[in-house]
Amino acid sequence: MQFVISKGDLVRELQTVTGVVEKRATLPILSNLLLQAREDGLHVRASDLEVSIRSKTSATVVKPGSVTLPAAKLLEIARSLPDAEVTFKVGDGHHMAITCDRTRYRLAGQPDEEFPGFPEWTSVPIDLPGLTLREMIERVAFAITTEDPRYTLNGALVLLRKGGITMVATDGHRLSYVHKEVTLDLDGEVKAIVPRKTLSEVLKLTADLGDADAIQFGKEGNHVFFRVGDHELASTTPEGPFPNYENVMPESCGTSVKLTTDELASAVRRVSLLASDRFGKAVRFALADGKLTLSYEADVGEAVETLSVDYDGKGAEIGFNARYVQDFLSVVGSEHVTMELDPVRPGETPSKDDKAGDKPGQFRPEPAGGIDYRYIVMPMHLL
Repeated sequence: MQFVISKGDLVRELQTVTGVVEKRATLPILSNLLLQAREDGLHVRASDLEVSIRSKTSATVVKPGSVTLPAAKLLEIARSLPDAEVTFKVGDGHHMAITCDRTRYRLAGQPDEEFPGFPEWTSVPIDLPGLTLREMIERVAFAITTEDPRYTLNGALVLLRKGGITMVATDGHRLSYVHKEVTLDLDGEVKAIVPRKTLSEVLKLTADLGDADAIQFGKEGNHVFFRVGDHELASTTPEGPFPNYENVMPESCGTSVKLTTDELASAVRRVSLLASDRFGKAVRFALADGKLTLSYEADVGEAVETLSVDYDGKGAEIGFNARYVQDFLSVVGSEHVTMELDPVRPGETPSKDDKAGDKPGQFRPEPAGGIDYRYIVMPMHLL
């Protein structure tokens, strides 16, 4: 096996695929990348058994062949090389000689027999607008749980219908929902729960996509597939149903106030400086005529900030986890947001005794920007 590749192409491909490799792999072979030199260029694969990625890049292949090499060490070496062409040549015992200008390395590899295969994808791909999908992932991925033992919450629901794309994520304390009307060449619907790590890798693959660029999506058995240019990503999907999110989403809200995104984000950040992660950073939001007061009080002290708002309705108070609000404000992408309280859920009759602080709050972008984006946050108990 022998091939020649530019340093730029090498580093770019290694950076793209090594995110799949686990730092503490359960099997030694999973710490490696599979490099295959073929007539049409260099093919690279990585896998952690649940998520797999393969790519192709241009290279001058002198002698076809394959070998696996340590992913982290190979990337570290590639980044350190001079800006010149790099020659890879396998010698005895699967040792790879790496030569670039006046630099030489000899890296121990392993045969490829034990490297996991790539899942089969035979279903007809569905073309999705790449930039739209990327923006939707950014708006829900932060709400995916990293700790909940319910495996179906460790991913986002992706629902494709002929008239649009819907994505939903929740960790049980908050729910992020986004829907975009687009025309898809699709009969019926396709539904899948896509793991958090997989969505993170899709964001990397779509980082340079333009408005008109499409990606291909597929679902087959317990796998989902994404194809972006010369890169293909495959992932297992969690078993079990996604929570019934529609029961959480309000049909209407009795209280609504428009806020400036940056102004609210700065206020939440300042007020929560005294809060402790141990107690969830519960910030009080008190709404009254012409003002929204954010406050936090504890043994260490008190923080208060008041924002001027266009509001003359009844007073309301609610406690929100500051980090949850900040997460939404960092991705909403609009100059203003609306905060909505006193939600009315499907089939529910509002009571005069209901208090805003006892029910979830909802945030939306303002203007909507051509999408239906809703962020629902459970209230926190205020002392």
